[in-house]
Amino acid sequence: MAVTGLRAQDRIDRLARLVHHPDPSQLFFQIAEIAGEQTYLRHGIEVGPGDLVLDVGANVGVAAVFFAELCRASVVHSFEPVEPVCRLLRENVSGIGACVVHEQGLSDAARRTEITYYPGACAMSGLYADPARDRELVRTVLLNHGLSPEQARESLAGRYAPSMRNCELRTLSSFLAEHSIDRVALLKIDVERAEVDVLTGIDDADWSKLQQVVVEVHDEDGRAGALSAQLRARGFDVAGEQEAAMRGTAVRMLYARRP
Repeated sequence: MAVTGLRAQDRIDRLARLVHHPDPSQLFFQIAEIAGEQTYLRHGIEVGPGDLVLDVGANVGVAAVFFAELCRASVVHSFEPVEPVCRLLRENVSGIGACVVHEQGLSDAARRTEITYYPGACAMSGLYADPARDRELVRTVLLNHGLSPEQARESLAGRYAPSMRNCELRTLSSFLAEHSIDRVALLKIDVERAEVDVLTGIDDADWSKLQQVVVEVHDEDGRAGALSAQLRARGFDVAGEQEAAMRGTAVRMLYARRP
């Protein structure tokens, strides 16, 4: 269910006032996608008062603030394992009582490891980052948005210089147990090719606690089909789509909800 009572531009303007970044250009497409196009509220997905949301791959908090302030979710647990990015996340959600920040990533096992951080493109940071591949993906997105090849080249210049950081990972099930959570209204996953790891970290007994799941999938080697089948086997109705901006890339969205 879409956020009612606000036009798309009003939603964008409101979120833009609440979320900040030293390089505002890194926020433009995120805010337009999450607030304007409401990418997480499609195919019957709903978030509202009383709901608990797990925001896995929170980045600097655009989705967290959207869920807490525009959807009025009661609790939003945001997971961001990259320390410089998590610092910006904390700043953006400070003063929002519904938001709880965890400087951790969710994965298939508990461990400490290295993660790639792109200071010039923090939303693309991740465990499976590849600078050349990631740059090409975003170049395609920019062209789909109407930029010329030259404009895209200039926009991407220097943004994909990787910096390796240590980070902490844990499983989703260990988090649910630690916090005695027995119902999750929405599990949102945007973790740059680590989505299979996140879902692998859910114990069989915990799947029934999840009411809705939205996953950004990098559909390589049939991943979207495999994850769709897994979610259906867990009792979800599943829909998939590719946003127009992602045309020509492997990025898809999966929307799963209990019937």
